[in-house]
Parts: sequence; structure tokens; C-alpha cells
Amino acid sequence: MKRGVLNRGQVTVFIIIAILVVAGGGAGYYFFTKNSGSSNNDFFLREDIKPTMDNLRSSIVTCTEYSAKSSLEKIGIQGGYSDKPEKSFDLGWTFIPYYYYQGSFLMPDKTVIEKELGKEYEKEFLECFRGVNATGFDIKHGTSKTKASIQKGSVNFLIDMPVTISKEGNTMRIEMKDASVNENSKLSDIIEIGKYITDSHKADPNMICITCVADMAEEKDLYVYSFNAKDNSLLMLLMDNRTTSEPYYFEWLNKYNAGNNEEISSIPSPASTG
Repeated sequence: MKRGVLNRGQVTVFIIIAILVVAGGGAGYYFFTKNSGSSNNDFFLREDIKPTMDNLRSSIVTCTEYSAKSSLEKIGIQGGYSDKPEKSFDLGWTFIPYYYYQGSFLMPDKTVIEKELGKEYEKEFLECFRGVNATGFDIKHGTSKTKASIQKGSVNFLIDMPVTISKEGNTMRIEMKDASVNENSKLSDIIEIGKYITDSHKADPNMICITCVADMAEEKDLYVYSFNAKDNSLLMLLMDNRTTSEPYYFEWLNKYNAGNNEEISSIPSPASTG
């Protein structure tokens, strides 16, 4: 870590630039920290203060990693959405969106899902951040600007989140400028299969090429499930149990006219590799 004192006086401002790489987490963080103190420019480096500051930084890093995993999980359960779309089935604690609704095609494209992922990340981070505390310290966050990027084999979150820590008239502003969290994920492959299944209804709303779906799933090492749901709907569920230690689920609903979902519901469960 490099420390540089830029100005000394009654109010001291100095910049600490720290580059922290978390081993095994696949994350790089860039902290630009601006401190201002009324009397002691080394306030946050004092022996009685520094351990707490180190713990706070560690907690913030933990929140960035936790939020990446939890937002991916939530987006999967909610079919690519953070905010509930107009056409969805409300379960109370969550919702499942419709991708096909009696002739209407409603699946969000990758760009929309990336925006929804960014929104969900911010929700999860702020929820985690509320649990970060230290006796005698006032901790506040600014407006977050998070961008999610769905790539082949991974999802990247680019974070811009200012955090302000104050104590005894001294303030430290932590700028997580261009902080990056990368998660291994087959979300890109899942979206591709979901789009194929949804677009299949354009040729024939009563038929899906089961063999084609099975071959795609096998090639991408994914499982495909389908379940009859209420009101002539079909629940589609894609599962990845190879990329991470816990299975990853992505789901949506297709709604058909009465009697039209009988032959579609025969998609094999699962369709995947051995």
C-alpha cells in the first residue's frame, strides 16, 4: 500500500490508493480513499482505529463477493429479472416470468438481463451493507453504479460504489472505482437454450424439437426439465450442477391456449451429458 500526504494543515486531505486482490475469489478491488480530519491526519491509521478500519474494508469486500453470488441466484429463480415484469406468476416470496404467453413472445434479451443483474446486485449489496457496522463509527453509502456483463463461461460485475466512514469528526471516503467481481457461470449458455425453446413457438406453438433441445443441453453440459403448471402453463427449468459447488437453476413459464401444451410437456428430464 502506498501512502502519500498531499497537504498538511488544520484540515488534512490525503489519498490512499490500495489495490487488493482476493485470492481464489476472482475479484480485484481498487480503493481510492480520501480522508479529511480536523486535527490528526493519521487518525485512521492509529493503532486503536486501524484494526476496525481493516475489518470494515474486509466486510465491504465480503459484501461485493456475496452480492455477486446471491444476485445470480435470484436472477435465475426469477428468469432473468430483478423487477417483476407484467406477465409473471406471483408466488408471494418471488415470481416466475412468462417467456411465451398465448402467442406473445416475452423473453428478455441478454442486454435486458444484464441490466436486471446490475439492479439485483445493488439490492443484494445494500442489504449486506446494512449489516456492516462498528461501534462508534458512522458508515454511509452513496449512489451505486453497477454494470453486469454476461460472457461465455462467466458473469462480470463492474462496481462503482462510494462508502463514507466517519468518527470523531474525521471522515474517510472509500471509492470502489471500477471494482470488478467475476463469477464462473453458464448463464450465457442458459440464455441461448432458453431463446431456442421460446423461438421454437414461432414455427409451431404446439411443438418443440425435443432432440434439438437435448443435444444443445448435452453440448453445454446442462440439464433441462419441464413441468406441467396450472392454467395451461409449462414450467421450464434449466440446471447447471458442474460449474459451481451448488446447483444453479434458471426458470420461466410458457402459457398456452387450452389443450396446446400436452405434447410439449414431454421434454426429457434431464437432457444432459453422462
